Amino acid sequence: MKYRLLIAVDVLDFTAALTRREQEVLWKRFREIREYPHQYSDYREPDSEGRLLGVHVHAGFAIHFWEDGADRHVKILHLCRADR
Repeated sequence: MKYRLLIAVDVLDFTAALTRREQEVLWKRFREIREYPHQYSDYREPDSEGRLLGVHVHAGFAIHFWEDGADRHVKILHLCRADR
């Protein structure tokens, strides 16, 4: 069963400043994460609330997300350029 994809407004603001190509690449990956979130966690990191977030590095960006299995939501909470 698919998860519902929820994206923080800060992430939407960040993507609005990117090139069209970068936006397309990220939106495609967001949808892929929605389908199988457990397959896209490169490492885990706690957020300020103590939840362990999955972090996926893709195309030069770090996508921080929380898989809420109880509600069947994948929440994209933070997006930034990945360290090189």
